[in-house]
This record gives sequence, structure tokens and C-alpha cells, in this order.
Amino acid sequence: MLKTLILGLGRIASLLERDPKRYHPCTHAGVLLNSKLKKYFKVEGIFDPNLERILQFQKDWNLNPKKLKTNLRDISKESWDFVVIASSSEAHLENLNFAIDLKIPFILCEKPICQNLKQLKSIQKKLNSGNHVVWVNHERRYHPIYQFVKKNLLTNQWGDLKTIHASVLTSSRDPGIGFTKRGGGPLLHDGTHAIDFLDYLFEKVPKIKYSKAFQLPNNKTESRVISLLEYSKEIQVFLEAGGQREYFLFEIDIQTTKGRFILSNDGHKFFLAKESSLYTGFKSLQAISLPKISVLNPWLLLYQEIIDFSLKKSNSILGDLSANIRILQTIEKIYKKAGFQL
Repeated sequence: MLKTLILGLGRIASLLERDPKRYHPCTHAGVLLNSKLKKYFKVEGIFDPNLERILQFQKDWNLNPKKLKTNLRDISKESWDFVVIASSSEAHLENLNFAIDLKIPFILCEKPICQNLKQLKSIQKKLNSGNHVVWVNHERRYHPIYQFVKKNLLTNQWGDLKTIHASVLTSSRDPGIGFTKRGGGPLLHDGTHAIDFLDYLFEKVPKIKYSKAFQLPNNKTESRVISLLEYSKEIQVFLEAGGQREYFLFEIDIQTTKGRFILSNDGHKFFLAKESSLYTGFKSLQAISLPKISVLNPWLLLYQEIIDFSLKKSNSILGDLSANIRILQTIEKIYKKAGFQL
């Protein structure tokens, strides 16, 4: 059983578990305290700079305050096996340094791991000097449908990959304003999920052929970025992160020589080319059924990987530091091509 500390008690740590429309668990607390995997973890420390969140967390999960460490002084005196960093993005660097200084061997950090590449490389040096293993919660790497798509693309089951349209859009009138004081805008904080999936597919930093950032008056961050990424001469990716829409959308639209495959928060859709019922001598895209997979919750698969690693049943990490270095390199190249300075 891993003695566990949670740093940051907001939405992704706990509060989203209240949403009845989501699959569950959909938060760190949901896995650690209310799933079939909870037997592997013993949550003995929680912290948030907002005292009300500490009290609410204890109430929501029916935890005994007397058995919890809830301030940094007491937490620092303890030895921990595992820490979840679910704080705000701008606090990730501070909390990573805190975890490293406490010599916590297993670290799970929310995305983005840092606000820029310089911060990440400073953390990498400290991690290399100690005995630490780090996971970053880009959850789609652990989603079986996304894994199924990667496998079929790599084995050319659906023909040659040609084009990808990646969209991470928000209904916010000004999606940059929420990040003005946090460093980095929608591309870094939300678009990182799309960049991560592209890195999961290609495991390389692309050429940035075109990029443009849109910025509203009085904003320090962008409100929207569009970019053309080239992973090879044959594979182009059109990326948009930001929004100013009246809807929320995460969508990866993949087009190959034989089909089209849409991965989306609104549902996944698969199409393959078959003889057209409308035009003689032509093929058209027709919907096909998705594979039947017993476990579709990426949270459970991410945490299962951490458990297996801690028990020395596996040494596999899907989203390791090298992947996150490439992700931040890609994001910074997109900003630079757009002439946008953070």
C-alpha cells in the first residue's frame, strides 16, 4: 500500500467527481478513495492553500481529520511513497521541487508539467540526481480507444495516414483571460492534450510550417492559436487551440487513404471506404462499429500502471519526461512561429 499525499484539492483532484454526466472515477480522489484500486493507496496527507477546500475534501470523502496531515510543516516531517500534484499549473514547479526535496519516489503531476521548457529542464536535473519516477496526466494516452487507433495507424490497417485536424475549443468568450496571471494561454493549458496525443502517435517534434496567435486587448496571453504542423512530408496536422465559440470541443479528426476516424469528447466515430450506394464506380465513407473494450476509463489504466511500476511488475511509463520535453518544445515552437512572446 502506497502512503499517499495529494497537493491541490480543486476540480481535477476531487470536485469533478460530483458531475453525474461524467464517467467515474474522473478525478484523483475518485481513484484513490472510491474505486477498485483504492486498496493500493493510503491517503494520509492533503494540502491546498485554500483552507475551505481542505475542509470540503474531508467532508466529501468522509475522512477523519485526526488521521490526516494537512499543513506543509507536518507533511514535511513524514515519509511518503506517492504524491499527486493536482494544484494550479503555476504551482506545479514549486510542488515538484517540494516532492523532490521530500524524496518521494513516485510522482504524478497534472498537465502541463511546467509552464515552459526552462522550468522542466531544471526539474529534470533534480530528478536525475535522485530516485524519482514521474508520470504526467495526459489521460488520453491511457484511453483504450486512443490506443486502439494508434495501433491500427502504425500497422497500416486503415491505409496510410495523410491529414489530422486537431481542435481544442472552449465556449469562453475570451479563453485567454483565465490564464492571464498564470503564464501561457489556451495552447499550453488546454491544447497540450492535442499536442500530447500527436506526440503519442509520432514521438517526435514536428516542423511548424505556419502559426498565428490571436490576442484580445489587455490580454497577456493568446485567445486563440492556429498552426500547421508537419510530422513528415506526407503527414500534415492542422491545429486550433482557443475558442471564442458557443460550445466546447476536443476533437482529433484523422484521415487516411482508406478511412476517417474522429476521436472526440462528444463521442468517437469511425468510417472506412466502401462501395458507394450513390455513385457507380466510387467509394464513400461508411460508418463502422467501434471495438468492444471492457475498461474504457483511462484513469484506472493510468493508476494501474503506477501500481504495477511500484510493485516492480512493469517498468513502462506511457508519458515520461522525454515525451513531455517534446510536448513543451512543440508548444514553444508554435508560439515562436506565431511571433508570440509569453
